[in-house]
Parts: sequence; C-alpha cells; structure tokens
Amino acid sequence: MSDTDITPNLVDEAHDEMPFRLSDITLKNSVADLHPALKGVGLKIDNIRREIKFQAKLALLEWDRRHWIALSLGAIAFLFGAISVEVFDGGDATVSGIDGMTGAIGGFAYFQMLVSAILWVWFAVQVWNLFPVMRSHAITLLVMWNALFLAQIMFHVDNNQFPLGIELSQLMWGTLIVLTVLFLLSFFWKAVMETRDMHVEAYHVHEDVRVMKVEMAEHSLAGWTMIFVTWLLLVIISTWSGAHYVSERIARDGDRNIFLFIHLISGILILPVYFWVIWFPQRMLGEDTRVQTKAAFTASAELSSSGDKMMEKKNSICPECETDVDVERTNSGDAAIPCRNQGCGMISITGMPCSGCGQMMPTRYTCPGCDINAPALDFLPDSEAW
Repeated sequence: MSDTDITPNLVDEAHDEMPFRLSDITLKNSVADLHPALKGVGLKIDNIRREIKFQAKLALLEWDRRHWIALSLGAIAFLFGAISVEVFDGGDATVSGIDGMTGAIGGFAYFQMLVSAILWVWFAVQVWNLFPVMRSHAITLLVMWNALFLAQIMFHVDNNQFPLGIELSQLMWGTLIVLTVLFLLSFFWKAVMETRDMHVEAYHVHEDVRVMKVEMAEHSLAGWTMIFVTWLLLVIISTWSGAHYVSERIARDGDRNIFLFIHLISGILILPVYFWVIWFPQRMLGEDTRVQTKAAFTASAELSSSGDKMMEKKNSICPECETDVDVERTNSGDAAIPCRNQGCGMISITGMPCSGCGQMMPTRYTCPGCDINAPALDFLPDSEAW
C-alpha cells in the first residue's frame, strides 16, 4: 500500500456522518513558515490551531437552540449573582450567618440572589441532559469553579491585597483547596485522554501502523487540552478578580472597579469554554462511552468478571460430583426441589405439601449425576451474611 492509499476517508466509515474532518482544516497563515528556527515549535502550534479551528467550526455547526439557551441563562445567572447593590456598598459587616442572608440583604438584592440560584440549578439540569456522557465530570467542573472561588476568599480574608504582601500563615486553607482542585482536574484530563486511547484501540484498530497513526491524529486532543487550560485560567482570573473587588470594604468608592469588569468579562467567557470542554469529548467518543481512566476501566472489568464468577459459583451443585442440580433457595431461606409426582414438577419447599399436587415433599434430594442422596440443604451454596 502506498502513502497515497492511506486517506482518512478510507479509515472508518463511521466518520462519514461528520460534516468535515480534522484533516480537511487548513490554516491561512503558518507559524512554522515564519522562520526556520520556529519550524519545530511552529508545527506544534499550527496543529493546535488547526484542532481549535476544527472544534470551533464543528461546535458552531452542531450546537443547537438548547445549547445557546442554556448558555444565555447561565450568563444571566452569573450576572444576577455578580452585580448587586449589596456587592457595591459592602453590606453590613456587623451581621453574618442566617441573619445576614435574611435580614441584612435588601428586598431586590434578595430577589436577585434567589433568581440567580434558581437559574444556576436550571443550568446544571440542562448540562446534565445535554451531555449524558460527561454528566458527572460536568458537575464536578462546576463544583471546582466554586471551590476555586472559595480558595480566593480564603486568600483574601487576612490580606485584601493578595497576592501582594502574602504570608505563609495566610495560605494554608486556600492552598489546600487549590491543590485538591488541581488534582481532581488532572484526574479528569487523564480520564478523557485515556478514554480516547481506548476508543481508538477499540473502534479504529487496523493492521497497518500508518492507518493507526492517521486515526490517532484525527482523534488528537492537543487543541482540546489548550481549551481546558484556557477554562482553568479564566476561572482563576474570574475568581481572583471577584474576590479582590469585594475584599475592599466599599468597592464602589475605591479604585477596584476594573477588577469587577475583569470578573464579569472572564466569568461570561467561562461558560462557552466550559461547554466546549465537556462537549467535544462526548462528540468524539460517542454517547455510549463512559469516560474513565484505564485503571478504573480495568478495575470495573475485574469486578464485573468476579461478580459473574460468584454468580456461577452460587448455583446449586452436588457436593460430591459438582453437577448442577434443581435445588433452589426461597426468599425465606428454605430449600425447594421439583416435585417427583408424574405430571406435576412444581418447585416446592422440602418437608411441606407440594403447591401443585399436594404430595408431601421429601427433605432429601438425589443427584442425577452420581446418584448420591443427601439433605436438600447440602446442595445449596453457602451464602455470606453481607
């Protein structure tokens, strides 16, 4: 087979459903052509640019009315929570807890807070419905967003100029939250990458190594990784600027209005980038995929296999020759065997009248394999108490 024989369109017929492929995307200007010294780095940058362009064109083509409505109401929820008279004037510093939520907040500000909370719940429900493959990961990313906001609040509690003038004693709780968030986000990134690898190995396997390289290139996630990093940076900028703005007692009279502007702009941008992050893996892998690491996949397969073996071992067998026998355990724990009366065959409890013909059922059973006769209970498998 020559090099010209290996074309993406011949690799997998399932991709025929796509309006275009990554290999169809071209760039008007190439970084690699700017200077010979940029050849190596420029090629990597160009590949990422091509992937981002491909994903952006695909998103604009495939995101429907539901996606844009969800994004719009998510933006409204964010703005309702970020812009408030209580935020501008700093509120009442002498009131906290439930009293601060119910008594100190003005009527319209309280209404804004409720509307924002309702819209955020509605947004999460829409995300749950729109991205079935990424449901748990999508909710996790929302939680991580809020966790980073909490971390910034912890950083600003004792230092409203953070990160200027920081002291190690002021960083403990915020740093702990940030490290936890970064660990969970890295775990999410790894799960997507390894699920992609398993997807290519399972659905695009080919005896020709060159074809496999083409498929792996078509399923590259370098551009998606850049989008994911962009989302994280936007979250950090938004949460820091928001906490930095409100850390001044009366922000409206201070010099921090620029931080409110940064908080609003970056917060609005977070939402479409967030959709991008959870949409593209689902679009690439299909809606019958479970995004998980190889270790989680292996453990799940082993547990499933062990469960099947346990079910097989729990079948009633002869204690001598291990032949499968027709002895069952009822819900009450009693042994039940088939009635020997000709024309009946009902399964009934040993030592009790048959539910079909009324004949008294024996308490012993004869193995059809080795003709051993033993109490029916001896043929039942042992059951654990848990």
